Amino acid sequence: MRKIPNLSEFVNEANAFAAKVEYVKPALSRAADIVAKFVNKKTRKDFKKFPFAHTATIDGQENVGVMFYSSKGKEAFRVSENTSGAAGIIGSLQYFSNAENGIADFSLEAGTHKIPVIKLLHEFVKLAMEDDYYTEVIAESLEVNEAKTRALSTKELKEVNDKLSAGASVRSIALALEVPYRQISRIKKGVSVKPIDSPAVAQNDATLNDKVKYLEETMEDIYQISRRVGAGAFNSLFISGRAGTGKTYNVERALKDEGLTEDEDYVLVSGAASVIMMYKKFYQYRNGTLVFDDCDAVFRDENGRNLMKAALDTKAIRKISYLKKTKAVYDPKDVTPEEEFNLLEAGVVPNSFEFAGRVIFISNLQKDKEEIYEFMKQAKDVSMRTFVKAAGFKMAGLPNWKRMAERYL
Repeated sequence: MRKIPNLSEFVNEANAFAAKVEYVKPALSRAADIVAKFVNKKTRKDFKKFPFAHTATIDGQENVGVMFYSSKGKEAFRVSENTSGAAGIIGSLQYFSNAENGIADFSLEAGTHKIPVIKLLHEFVKLAMEDDYYTEVIAESLEVNEAKTRALSTKELKEVNDKLSAGASVRSIALALEVPYRQISRIKKGVSVKPIDSPAVAQNDATLNDKVKYLEETMEDIYQISRRVGAGAFNSLFISGRAGTGKTYNVERALKDEGLTEDEDYVLVSGAASVIMMYKKFYQYRNGTLVFDDCDAVFRDENGRNLMKAALDTKAIRKISYLKKTKAVYDPKDVTPEEEFNLLEAGVVPNSFEFAGRVIFISNLQKDKEEIYEFMKQAKDVSMRTFVKAAGFKMAGLPNWKRMAERYL
């Protein structure tokens, strides 16, 4: 047997118990007494008030309430405080047909209804006392809501928020959208509701996330490799992909972060550049970095392909020539030093020179380029020179360009 404590031990134990007890706020306690008086009058169940606060989790939040237990059976009901921020002391009423299992049969929320509390109490008593009425209401609720705690999809969540913002009632939204009343009520009170979409939608989202992650990683790779090209670690870089994905932006960002200055250390050549113009840029930046953006047309010209092949060789120093007769170039063997100086001043360049620069070629992957790129991947040779050679066969219109490329490159 446990011994009876002396006075000091009793006081200590009593103080320890009192420290753990949570008391009900006076306003909630008085409101709960009024509710109990009404419920007892209508039900004659003689509900007795539990003297201490009863804490429960409602809609994911801790809630303090007052419990009343029937002296004539296992029934109980709970008056919960209002934590929604709406006017009123009472937040909700829960009814338990069997208080021993701790599971409420139903809950009526006062904070989300624009009706007097007395009307809510009449509804509460009818649900508690009239089995037929309770069955009818629950059946209607299940029919409207599909399932009492069904999660909402992203689309449904947006529609609910839009209708709440427009001032629609919780019940009207539940009926119009056929979504759970309870979930709409939680949203209106400001409780965070996470949407759960169908497996198909979730799979689409996951696939989209994977694609976004892949694109982000690819852009980071382009940035890092472009920096190394700008630093002289590589002679060339070929970048292909759909327009508008950030290829050019990340290349320019990389070169600038590497300390290169545009039009001094590197140049960006965009669009339909002629072969002779590209040749001049190669000469002008023969010790720098050239970025060709969407200049795919150069591959349709034999001189352009030969120019690119020479520039993209793996040697540190490459010899580039333009032997087609034109006033845009001159042969150093045919001019005096003074004449050569004047020609260079006039923008005329030699028809042959040594190139020690770097080249970054950005393509928006037109259909014919895509076929060449896929061929290169299958052949396990994705060098720029192979690309240029394969492009020569393809652009020449040869029907068996793949077979020729496999045999002769």
